[in-house]
Amino acid sequence: MLKKLSQFIDSPNSSQNSFKKDKAHLLESFDFLALIRAWKDIAGAKLAEHTIPLKNQNGTLIILSNHSAFANELSYMELPLKKKIVEKFPTLEKSILSIKFIVDSTHFTQQYAQFIAPVEKKKSQALHPYSPEFRKLKKEAEELFVDIDDLELKEKMISIYIQSIKK
Repeated sequence: MLKKLSQFIDSPNSSQNSFKKDKAHLLESFDFLALIRAWKDIAGAKLAEHTIPLKNQNGTLIILSNHSAFANELSYMELPLKKKIVEKFPTLEKSILSIKFIVDSTHFTQQYAQFIAPVEKKKSQALHPYSPEFRKLKKEAEELFVDIDDLELKEKMISIYIQSIKK
């Protein structure tokens, strides 16, 4: 049996309503990894080495720590932490009602290695422009791309060469 085309197409009003709902949902959605990446700015460098946000469950943000001393220290800072989190991520204002701190050194090590260590490793792998290794690679690249007349293109090619050799 044949079907009418109108059966497959939503009415204009219903599609606009669903679009508005999807847009509202996107605005309310939150990337938890962004909180993990920003944790150093929120908690401070020293505390961020020993704590990491684990999950937000039923309005409670759970922070994982590798030692009870750091969890205890952060528990006294619950209100300022919530304020900093909301300043950085306004969409979390209604979804974080309280903060709970738990201690599990093994689980912390796994979480830290998974989310924080790769970012720190990337930062440490960058060559300093005045290091002998960087200068050597730059000289090699300049010799390879001596025939390129466009200076901007030449600089980009040199940069790509250095990055590819460094890996």
